[in-house]
Amino acid sequence: MFKSLSPRARQKRFQRIVIGILVVVLSMGLIGSSMVWSGLGSAQNDTKAPTTMEERIKLLEEQAKEKPNDTGLMLNLASYYIQVGKITQADDLYAKVIQLEPKNISARQNLALSYYSQGKIDLAEKQLTEALAIEGNNADLNFQYAKLLAEKKDYQGAITAMEKVLAVQKEGPKAEEARKSIEQWKIQAGQ
Repeated sequence: MFKSLSPRARQKRFQRIVIGILVVVLSMGLIGSSMVWSGLGSAQNDTKAPTTMEERIKLLEEQAKEKPNDTGLMLNLASYYIQVGKITQADDLYAKVIQLEPKNISARQNLALSYYSQGKIDLAEKQLTEALAIEGNNADLNFQYAKLLAEKKDYQGAITAMEKVLAVQKEGPKAEEARKSIEQWKIQAGQ
C-alpha cells in the first residue's frame, strides 16, 4: 500500500495517520471527561446535592449521627428546623450545643430568640443573661435583652441595656432604633 509511494509521501501519510489517531484518542478523552463533569458518566458519585429543605434536613441528620459532638453541624441543623417549624427539635439542639460549649453565644442567643417567639420570656431572659455574663458588651445581645426587658415593662433595665448598645454601636440603623427605643421607654417610665 505504501510501497508505490515515494519516501517523502510515505512519511506524510504516516504523519496523517498518527495525527488522526491522536485526534480520535484526545476527542474520546475530552468527551469522556465532559460526561463525568456534567453528571452523565457513571464514574461520578451517585449522591446528588439536596434540593429541598427536607432533603437538606435528612442529610444533616445523617451527618449529625456520624458526628454527634459537631456543634457547628448542630447549629446548622437547628436553623433548618426553625425554618420548617420544628421548634422543639431546634431547642433541643441549641441546648445540646450549650451543654457541650457553655460559652457558645450563638446557641444561647438563638435559643433565647426561640423561647421568646414561643412566649417563654423567663427562659429567654435566662439565656440572654447567661450570654451577657460571657460577653457583656455584645451589641446584639444587649439589644435583644433591652427589647425583652421592655416587654416585661422593666423600662429602666431596658434603657440601661440599650445604652450599652449605643456605647458599642454609635451609628447605623441599630443605633438609630436604640435611640428611638430609649426615648419611647423614658416616656413610658414617666421620666
